[in-house]
Amino acid sequence: MKAVIRFFAIFIALLLIGAALFLVIINYNVIPGLAEAVMLPAWAEENVILVAAAGLLLIALILLASGFRPSKKPGSGTLKSSEYGEVLISVSALENMVLRIVQQTKGIKDVSRDVRFTSNGLVVNIKISAMPDVSLPGVIEELQEKTKKHLEEITGISVREVKVLVDSVNMDQSASS
Repeated sequence: MKAVIRFFAIFIALLLIGAALFLVIINYNVIPGLAEAVMLPAWAEENVILVAAAGLLLIALILLASGFRPSKKPGSGTLKSSEYGEVLISVSALENMVLRIVQQTKGIKDVSRDVRFTSNGLVVNIKISAMPDVSLPGVIEELQEKTKKHLEEITGISVREVKVLVDSVNMDQSASS
């Protein structure tokens, strides 16, 4: 979430908390004469005011949680550092490399892929859909080996592990390329 949107979410949450506190103050007549000065409608009984205050607090808590939640930024890893600066690679670039490897592996289709940088190297998660006549252990081992080798050769970043989840077996008999 962008910083401006996060700021407004927190600001609105604080306003809602203030409104909820105002309703509680009116309901329990903490400041004498305030309830009469506000001129609440006839249907605004004690229970209605308390429910409204609780609703405002709930909405405020949701906004605060979303406003303070850290934004998920695509990470990047350093490929090369020199006297001129450093060269970085994005997660989406790595995921596209993995997609190409999956597309070139016969008998499987990509469902999704996720690449994460860790202190020990890259962790690649691939979710696939396999063809029904494919030997899964052989194809998965080939996919893991190709993925690890390709990413390390192209980027120079070590790949700690390549996890493959067979999400489904595609009953469509057409071969995938």
